[in-house]
Amino acid sequence: MAVRRVALHACGGITRPGSTVARLAVYYVAEELLPEKALVSCAPAFLRGVEEDVLMVQKSPSIALDGCEWSCGTNLLYLAGIIPAARILIPEYAEACGYDLTQVNLRFPTGVGRDLAWAVAERIAAIGRGMLERGSDYRFERPGIVRRQGEWFRPAPNMEGALEFVRLEPGVYRPVGMPPLPEESREA
Repeated sequence: MAVRRVALHACGGITRPGSTVARLAVYYVAEELLPEKALVSCAPAFLRGVEEDVLMVQKSPSIALDGCEWSCGTNLLYLAGIIPAARILIPEYAEACGYDLTQVNLRFPTGVGRDLAWAVAERIAAIGRGMLERGSDYRFERPGIVRRQGEWFRPAPNMEGALEFVRLEPGVYRPVGMPPLPEESREA
């Protein structure tokens, strides 16, 4: 199925600087970089089964943003049996880009936090544009929602034992078994 929009799932944590960056980044993408092409998930609505949020995930490839090693964005999808098309691990990406997460203000990102959020947003938008590009070979298969009964959260960090990932660059991953991203095809 051709891609018309991408769904963004940010970490919901409030005690980690990477979480703050993840949440701000998805809004930069949805409001400035890919307006009307990027959708922001609402974790409680999605987990509750609100039709609009469930359809968003079924109709659009998901990009998960994880603010720390506990992988909240990816876990949100995992709980519904969804594998994201791509994943950004903020601490690793920040380090590779030369940002110091300890300098991020948790309440309202300024300076380093805002700059890092913009850098993350630009990377997400590049992935999204590749998926949305007319004539792209990227094909999204509509997933079914399969609730993982009895599980609330992965007990191991970074989805160890649940999902395997292909590392595209520091902090940017594609789960094994998902189609290669368009940028991977161009590099080959």
